[in-house]
Amino acid sequence: MTFKIIPLMTKSLFRSRFRLIATTGCCLIAGLIISFSLMAEHSLGVGMQSSGEGLNLVMAEKDKY
Repeated sequence: MTFKIIPLMTKSLFRSRFRLIATTGCCLIAGLIISFSLMAEHSLGVGMQSSGEGLNLVMAEKDKY
């Protein structure tokens, strides 16, 4: 059943060049955003681990005792 669908999907994809480029571009942009977010999260985590091992951060409001 699925092997019959694959040729139909490829024909449909290449029927409209603009739609193919737009779909590919949107998927590429989504992948770049996700990979950038994961990379930023990882690098911040590594930075926090290397600089603050065993240290606690204490925060207080200004003029409050």
